[in-house]
Parts: sequence; C-alpha cells; structure tokens
Amino acid sequence: MKTLKTIVFILVSFGSAYAQNNYTPRVATGAPLVGGRNMDMNLTWRAIDVSAFEGVEGSPFLTDEYHRAFLKTKNGVRFENVWVRFNAFSNEILLQNESQLMALTNVDSLAYTMDVGKKNIIFKTGYPAIDGQDNETIYQILAYRENFQFLKYPQKKVETLKKMGLPDQRVFVAKPIYYFYNLTNNSIIRVRLNKKSILNALSGISNVENSLSAGKVDFKRESEVVAYINSIQMRN
Repeated sequence: MKTLKTIVFILVSFGSAYAQNNYTPRVATGAPLVGGRNMDMNLTWRAIDVSAFEGVEGSPFLTDEYHRAFLKTKNGVRFENVWVRFNAFSNEILLQNESQLMALTNVDSLAYTMDVGKKNIIFKTGYPAIDGQDNETIYQILAYRENFQFLKYPQKKVETLKKMGLPDQRVFVAKPIYYFYNLTNNSIIRVRLNKKSILNALSGISNVENSLSAGKVDFKRESEVVAYINSIQMRN
C-alpha cells in the first residue's frame, strides 16, 4: 500500500473535467471561515447552495465523513491536513467549515486515506474534454501505470422513485462513468465495466503485454478491474 507522501509525489508528477444535473454554484459572498479544521489556510473557495439537496433522500457525497487530505492547487501551492469531502452530485471538493458549505476552486489534485480499510483515494483535474466534461472536471484515479490511468467520474444524479399508493420520492443515485487516459498521446476514452470494453482499451496502449490473461476476473466489479490493471505486465 502506497503512503500518502508517495501519492503526493505521483500527483505532482502527473501532467496538468464540470458536473451535470444543471447545478450552478452560488458565488462566494466573502464570509470568513468559521470553526472547523481548515483555519488560517490561504485557500480559494466559493459558497454552495444547499437548497439543491433539500427533499432528496440519500447523500450527494462520496462519503459523509470529512477526510484529512493533501491538496495541490493549479498554481502549484500544496497544503497538508485540509479536511474535505467529495460532492458527487456537483463534482466539487467541499471544505469542512461550520458556517456554510464551501467548494474548493483551483484544484489540481487531492489525496487522502480512508479510515476503514486504509484505501488511498486520489482525485485529479486537467484531463481532455469528453462527454460534456472539461479540464476542470474532477476524476478519481482508480489505478495508474507508467503510461495510462483508469479513471472514474464519480457522479450522483437525482432520480424520482414512484411507489404505488405512496408519494414519489426523489433520491440520489450513483451513476459512475469510467475512462482510460493515455498519457502518451493525452487522449481519453470511455469504457464500460465488461471484459470486451476493458481489454479493447488496454490493447490500444503501448507497453501493455498483448497476451493478457483475464483469468477469473469479474469485469463487472470495479475492485476486480482495478486489481487486474495493477497486475498487468508492462514491456520495457
């Protein structure tokens, strides 16, 4: 398991995409940070409108807990111990703050370790435009090799559930989209969690062995695809 310091080095080494759902962040009013654990940090942020979440069951966040993270801004400034969580509905990194919800701006990359399972979580911007996303869109890096990355656009959408004899219910539903990013030619393609799509994407990447043994991999499971990519042999 890589340490967060190793992840930070990886993030800095990566070369330098916006949410759908018709969500428009509210412009910051200049209110100071109050309480929380992000005091005295020269971070740029904007206030967000929590009314977008009202009346919707479930959570718009990747996790409800805040996590202590390493952050790198687009102008190269780095911060440690920034307490954040990811809003998968609006594709934003939220700061922990007691006065209001605040979204970080000017984010290049961010990494933290989950308390449960000690899983490393990495977010990154700066990828080519695709599917209505642009280079400001935040992606999660699920796996990375020397010349490609397996990415997830971890979006949540609001859907209406119709129940017979009961009022309709609006709920947050996870709708992730997956991509392969090729560092060699700065290209990005969309993939699906199935064997044909993943292997076709890998076949177009240089240095990946042609004779890939899929074994008993369940390509419909994200965790198994990540493990498979991490096990791939790369040619010199």
